Amino acid sequence: MNIQAAILLANHVCGKTALTFMPYLNQKQIEEYLALINDGEISEDDLEDSDTEGNENFYENGDDLLHDLESSLEEENDDPDNDPFMAGDPPLINEATANDQVPQVPFPSTSQASRRATMRGLVWKVKKIVLNSDQTAFHGDTTYPPELKDEATTGTPYSIFSHFITSEIVQRIVEESNLYSVQKNVTKPLNLSETELRKFMAILIYMSVIKYPNIRLYWSNTVGFQPIKDIMTVNRFETIRRFLHFNNNEKHLPKEHPQHDRLHKIRPIISHLNEKFALVPMEQKLSIDEQMCATKVAHFMKQYLPNKPHKWGFKLYVMCSVKGYAHKFEIYTGQENERLPDEPDFGPLPILPNKESIA
Repeated sequence: MNIQAAILLANHVCGKTALTFMPYLNQKQIEEYLALINDGEISEDDLEDSDTEGNENFYENGDDLLHDLESSLEEENDDPDNDPFMAGDPPLINEATANDQVPQVPFPSTSQASRRATMRGLVWKVKKIVLNSDQTAFHGDTTYPPELKDEATTGTPYSIFSHFITSEIVQRIVEESNLYSVQKNVTKPLNLSETELRKFMAILIYMSVIKYPNIRLYWSNTVGFQPIKDIMTVNRFETIRRFLHFNNNEKHLPKEHPQHDRLHKIRPIISHLNEKFALVPMEQKLSIDEQMCATKVAHFMKQYLPNKPHKWGFKLYVMCSVKGYAHKFEIYTGQENERLPDEPDFGPLPILPNKESIA
């Protein structure tokens, strides 16, 4: 039996149906009262003559209780000295003093006002968009260049690979790698050649297909992969991998410079691939979306996207066709607040150095 049930029981035993202020009874006291009543040792009259009856106030209805409470409040407020509202009028405040104490609300700055005006002009409205046939027609050229058409029909996988990885970019990698080795140690140059670099790339392609848990296992005497062992020694492979470079570090601008590029070390490769990818004509329907390049390396540009199959890696923005061909890509490096002259202010945007060409 809970406390509320005990109070109702006590009121019923006392024969009172009016509102009453009664002290709560614990479980043990309730059981004792019920036992005495059942044994006939006490009656209902005995409960009415309890010691606390003189201290209890009984009310026939709610109006009597409300009137009693109001009367007690009036008695407490009879003394004006204790009334905080009758203590006297507050001192007058000088106008000059009042003006000094009133906080001044700053007006919005020019940039804030212009931004609000711009955002007001960008409010979306539900209405029908009326476009003529010339605006909806596709005016692009989907004709493939002759060299691409020939390679697509009669070319070999190596010829298509050579279309994107040309001799110019291979020679650029050779020069930058040799330069970096000299910058590290003048007495031990790398002396990398174009043929040797192509062998190095062939080993990387082999490793992407036949995967071992450790790179040195490809040159193992027991479980090694013989085609890789025949191309190059493990020491030479690791030396080329250590000095492989794509851009001159001395031209890398510091972080404080406004033209600082976080992708300076691989910028020539990105620019070259985007230039070659753009040779394929774009179709009418394109898709610009995120893509993950999975990696386990520790890098400050590595992102976490929980909805992707590979959750950790470098995030890329890719413009693709319906068939899945990537016409252009850019690696996400952070956010920026700078805008193009005719670009609306949508807040921080991804740092895309080549975003002018996307439009």
